[in-house]
Amino acid sequence: MKRLPNQTECIGCGICLEVCPTNCLSFFENAEGFRQIKSEEDLCIKCNKCERYCPVLQDGKSDNYDKEEISVYACQHIDKEILKNSSSGGFFSALCEALFNLYQGKVTVYGASLQKDLTVKHIGVSFMEELSLIRGSKYLQSDITSVLTSIKERLQNGEFVLFSGTPCQIAALYSFLKDSYPTLFTCEVICHGIPSDLHFRKQNEDLEAKVGASISSINFRSKSICWTIPTTQYCFSNGKVRYYRALENNFMGSFYSGINLRPSCYGCKYAKLPRLADITMGDFWKIGESACFSFMDKEKGISLALCNNTKGKFLFESAKYLLKFEPRKIEEAIRGNVHLIQPVKNKSIQRECLLSDIKLLEMDKVAKKYNKISFRKRLSMIMGRRGMKAYYYLKNIRHIK
Repeated sequence: MKRLPNQTECIGCGICLEVCPTNCLSFFENAEGFRQIKSEEDLCIKCNKCERYCPVLQDGKSDNYDKEEISVYACQHIDKEILKNSSSGGFFSALCEALFNLYQGKVTVYGASLQKDLTVKHIGVSFMEELSLIRGSKYLQSDITSVLTSIKERLQNGEFVLFSGTPCQIAALYSFLKDSYPTLFTCEVICHGIPSDLHFRKQNEDLEAKVGASISSINFRSKSICWTIPTTQYCFSNGKVRYYRALENNFMGSFYSGINLRPSCYGCKYAKLPRLADITMGDFWKIGESACFSFMDKEKGISLALCNNTKGKFLFESAKYLLKFEPRKIEEAIRGNVHLIQPVKNKSIQRECLLSDIKLLEMDKVAKKYNKISFRKRLSMIMGRRGMKAYYYLKNIRHIK
């Protein structure tokens, strides 16, 4: 082991752990709450497999791109229940259902799943009934190490695999597999960054103390108001349910502000075109601001889909019957999702202060210090969830500006 990425460069994918023949590498959580690698030098046999497989040490160039023009779509699932339970427009669910129907009994979809202990790890599902386990956004780093071997085995047996994850996880999977497989499909989310696990736990502890019960589940992107107002839903063991907008939740507010993220996210080499995955998906923010768009209900969620190569276009064609969709321009997609072409800006001083304060101060004091609330935001808090929901209903129906 000559040189592995340092704590500023490491993306925490864990590929090095999987390929190490002597198990001399392991995860630990650093002082800021991010997964890092530590090594036991006395077990290292200097095979350098960890370096050869590390995606950070690769050139990062994509050979999964056919240099054709990227196809860009706005889309929304036709099933109202799936749309309601999706973070965006239900595009991912349509992809999965299409593949399950196309290759019955021969498809496994891998995605991030929130566990009972509120950690996130990748799991594989093979039926539509299981899809809810991996549907929806999870704003935490998912552990992919437990599924890597099973993915490789399925591909070697000629089975079909759809792997969804962040761009760096796609890069990690490619680096682990080395070989290309015709039955592998990859789908990446447009990633803003990976927030601190420590900050997440501190926020949870604060909410549990206030409610007097433990958190049983979290929906990071509830549409309880509407798609365009980020709302996090917390369900507690005593049956209580609480909704918090980003301005009321320091963890989520800091995430959207980009001040509680993993150091490597600020220099992400995957935030660019061409993309690594066959399909890129996310929220189609700002749709309709620069070009006419009217036939989908924006308050229920609109997905952005980029078909980056032949496989991506095949996937979209296979799923079209489950979608309302419309071709759009790549410029419009970038306008609402700048992280398609550049990483989040590093507010290093504010970030350093926040990640120090969460260890020293109560969360109410942290929120007061970092969640600056404007008059307009205060008004929305006074109106409450029902008031905001009514406002957006009227705006949608009567076109109130």
